[in-house]
Amino acid sequence: MSFANPILFALGAAFVALPIILHFLKRKRKPVMWGAMRFLIEAYRRKRRRMTLEQLLLLLTRCALVLLFALAIGQPIFGGTGTQTGPRELYIVLDDSISSANKLGGAIDFESHKARSIALLDTLTPEAGDRAGLVLASSPSRGVITPASSDIAAVRRAIEQSERTDASADLEGAFNLIGEAIATDEDNAPAVTVAVVSGLREGSIDPDRPLPRLASDSRRVSVIASVPAAEPVTNYAIAGVEPLRNVVLGEAERDGQATVIIERSGAGIGESSSVRVSLAIEGTNNATTGQADFEPGQTSAELMLSFAMPSADVSRTPTLVASLPSDSNDADNSVITPIDRRSVLRVGVIASRPLVGQVGIDRFTPADWIRLALSPGETTGELRIVDTTPSLLDAPRLATLDAVFLLEPDELADDGWSMLRRFVDRGGLLVVTPPAKDSVQLWTDSMTESLGLNWSISREPVAVASDARINTESRAPSDRLLAMIAGELDQLSSGVSFNKLLPLIPEQDDDPSILRLTDGSTLLAAARPETVTGRVSPGLVVYLASPTSLGWTDLPTRPLMVPLVQELIRQGIGLAADRALRTAGDTSTQMPVASEIVNSEGDPVEAPIRLAGRYELRDEAGEVSGILAVLPDVRGSRAGVTNQAALEPWLAATAGGSDQLAWIDTEGATVGAATATTSTSAKSESGLLFWLIVFALACAVIETVLARWSARSMQAHHVPEAQA
Repeated sequence: MSFANPILFALGAAFVALPIILHFLKRKRKPVMWGAMRFLIEAYRRKRRRMTLEQLLLLLTRCALVLLFALAIGQPIFGGTGTQTGPRELYIVLDDSISSANKLGGAIDFESHKARSIALLDTLTPEAGDRAGLVLASSPSRGVITPASSDIAAVRRAIEQSERTDASADLEGAFNLIGEAIATDEDNAPAVTVAVVSGLREGSIDPDRPLPRLASDSRRVSVIASVPAAEPVTNYAIAGVEPLRNVVLGEAERDGQATVIIERSGAGIGESSSVRVSLAIEGTNNATTGQADFEPGQTSAELMLSFAMPSADVSRTPTLVASLPSDSNDADNSVITPIDRRSVLRVGVIASRPLVGQVGIDRFTPADWIRLALSPGETTGELRIVDTTPSLLDAPRLATLDAVFLLEPDELADDGWSMLRRFVDRGGLLVVTPPAKDSVQLWTDSMTESLGLNWSISREPVAVASDARINTESRAPSDRLLAMIAGELDQLSSGVSFNKLLPLIPEQDDDPSILRLTDGSTLLAAARPETVTGRVSPGLVVYLASPTSLGWTDLPTRPLMVPLVQELIRQGIGLAADRALRTAGDTSTQMPVASEIVNSEGDPVEAPIRLAGRYELRDEAGEVSGILAVLPDVRGSRAGVTNQAALEPWLAATAGGSDQLAWIDTEGATVGAATATTSTSAKSESGLLFWLIVFALACAVIETVLARWSARSMQAHHVPEAQA
């Protein structure tokens, strides 16, 4: 047996000696001999046994009364919990992710999670030195109160004031935060209980990624987790809205189309179903509706819907809004996507010699062909060409461009690659072709390293078989760069031949290829650069493995040339430009460049942003410079139920074994072998405390009765003495 408050028990037990001391002090009286004493002594001898028994019973009752109150204050701990002595530490991992927005019978899961967390706090005793901490699990997880604090009331307020987010759950990050908070070299560090309060639905967990181990030789850690939600629900979510054109040129009213991606999860996946989808420009009443159909086993569907985009004088920054009817989780039923409206696109052509005057077609350089493809007929003013040379490339010039054709990368200095990397990181489009030279290419390593591309490019041109042609079937259905000409690609590419390529060397990682030749060589590839920390740049790098030179290919003279170059620019800028479209809680993508980001109420917010919705980007002068759309993380809203038995090894591993794992059911009862702070142990301790107080009150009543009885006996004994 041990005590939650050993010092208070020791002090209380010491007071047991007080009735004994008073008892012996009361017996010490100076004897006075007088004549009639022998008669009193005779009477006293006859009653001595009874009086002694009464006094002993009274003494024992008083000692028991003091001891029982000492036990009640000390709070004894029996049985399995005897290994946990001293104060207790409880860390609550509260699931505030988008998964907690599930509702059943009108009740939101998040409110139930908060109530259960507060119930766990109520099992702690601040006077005993118990401490509590709070970690919110939505990505990226954050420690609201870490390390654990003895101010239990503050933890309770933090739970009550917490709000649900639209980000997915990050239990791995939450356990990492707790691991940092409990790290200690002390031998007598208190045991730690980690309580995971969550519905543990499919979107909240990832059993394939092990949780960090918290248990150590110096500290015992146990885990208690909510029993996984067993109620089957069906959830539909909008995973994205993709306009055919992300960048629209001109200010006139026009019609557009967008693909709405819908996902379903939870119950009923094995059956066919359908859901209504609506699409409209924010602030207008012209909504288009359609029906997304799901076959048995299908979890994702796409629906093409049209929309009417108003003129620029009505909306400078039109925003698409796609929505679904209410279902089990309304947090993922609405998504907004801004459309970038521009009056002109500025395209830089970096080559040593721009076109000057009229020359023969056989003397056309790659830059000449690119310029002709960018402005094939009468200029509309939508594409503005800016010529420069590799030696004159500078940051101010790049800052004015939307896209860059780099046709002579071998002439670019090292600092030029650094400038192009910053250009791409700002959302620019960079199209690179090899120079029309047969010599060894030494620039490829500088390009891939500076741009953060996991590519390997051949250093020498490779001859192509004479019968090799563009394989249009190699284009992935998910490719959006050539989506607008996909239906005509077979006809346009017919007859295009290549003599040489500087191809990508196949790698085991994600294939960036968009188009291949029939011999398997990569002709066109695209990727977004990554930083050393794993963040993805908003810009786009496109690599064309052949220069637009007649010595390498006849592409410049074929019908494919103009639509290919036009789409690389128009669609490429739309894909590369920082659309200011982010996922709630995502830290892998850089935030848009802005001095301040404010929400719909005008309050500034900090990254990462965990709530979906529309945000304004403001510059240094406080003026609105753009719109940021934050989407709900539909990966975290998957509503499928999970198996408790399958989760046990995953959760038990972090605590060092299944004997340190317990489950909390919906009624708050704990089932499992963990012996740390649980509601069950709290109930047993509360019951013991109740009975200690009952016995103490009973002893108090008995002491009162015995005291009055003993007093009457003493009075009867002293009456003869007074009469004498």
